[in-house]
Amino acid sequence: MQCPDFNLLVGVFLCAMGRETAFEAARELLLARGADTLEHPGGTLLAHLERVEARLADWGARDELRLAGLCHAFYGTDGFAESLLPLERRGLLAEAIGTEAEELVYFYAGCDRKISYPGLTDEDGLFRDRFTGETHPAARGRRKDFAELTAANELDVLRHNRELRTRYGGALLRLFTRWRSLLSEAAFTEARETLTLKGEEREAFLTGLERGDVVTGVVSHLASFHVTFVELGGVVGMMNIPEVSWGVYDFPGDVISEGQELPFEVLAVDLSRERIFLSLKSLEPDPLRAFARGGFGGVRTGRVTKRVPSGVFVLVADGVEAFVDHDDLDGRSPRPGDELTFEVTAVNVVTRRVRLALR
Repeated sequence: MQCPDFNLLVGVFLCAMGRETAFEAARELLLARGADTLEHPGGTLLAHLERVEARLADWGARDELRLAGLCHAFYGTDGFAESLLPLERRGLLAEAIGTEAEELVYFYAGCDRKISYPGLTDEDGLFRDRFTGETHPAARGRRKDFAELTAANELDVLRHNRELRTRYGGALLRLFTRWRSLLSEAAFTEARETLTLKGEEREAFLTGLERGDVVTGVVSHLASFHVTFVELGGVVGMMNIPEVSWGVYDFPGDVISEGQELPFEVLAVDLSRERIFLSLKSLEPDPLRAFARGGFGGVRTGRVTKRVPSGVFVLVADGVEAFVDHDDLDGRSPRPGDELTFEVTAVNVVTRRVRLALR
């Protein structure tokens, strides 16, 4: 008597056999095209491709992405000019690994990195095909596959070439921090563990910074306790909430967002605690000084931005707030959004106080 699940079991078996056949066919094609004879960091190109596939498997990637990882160099890439197969013979690779995997290989190989990398996390970000010169948006799933494959590829290269790791490791960690929303947790964790500076490299980075230096960083985490953490390329800096902007805001997330790459000024470096303190607003013009220079006489109208038990804050000008004590409100109880009429009587740019006389 035939088992009722016999057909299902046969189907599962054939699918498994098909997957194994695809990996075997890919390796046979790589050998036939000489991938085992081409030098690459860590040995040969074939060894590199097999390590990339293994890393993707460790991260839990599906078979199509693993196959793309194993074959990602067939058409060359924007960073590796050697090609194993001309584009006119894409059908040969598709027969070996399947249409979806081959399309991923082409997508990866065709990426114009200078144009495509900056907007990869944007839904309307443009992806440029370096083979055709065409520019088009890419679906989120395709962009996630691309980011995951890029991480697996670059991490393997840098693990096997110390010079490249020293030269490009910091920039890659900033890049992967920008791409965090596209990467799997396993991929991002390994990137951070691999590329974070340690020992003498970390010490050299910290001692090389001075107050006033301007550094490029990626906002990596907006903490609930109002401290912003910034990936500087192997070392994480921190920014307290008052240093985000001269403007009026309640939380850092009102002004900046995780994944943003921005210039920051170094306020201080604490070598004993290995902490770097950063500021965004110090690179912007101080609106209070501009307000004071422009003259502030006459009667004005301003909006109440916040009410606290001791009084209210009033927006005097763009980026300039004044506090009005409860005792000076003359019995009024304005709420946020209400407007008050006043005259500015004094400005102190050291204490950052603006004195008002209500009308």
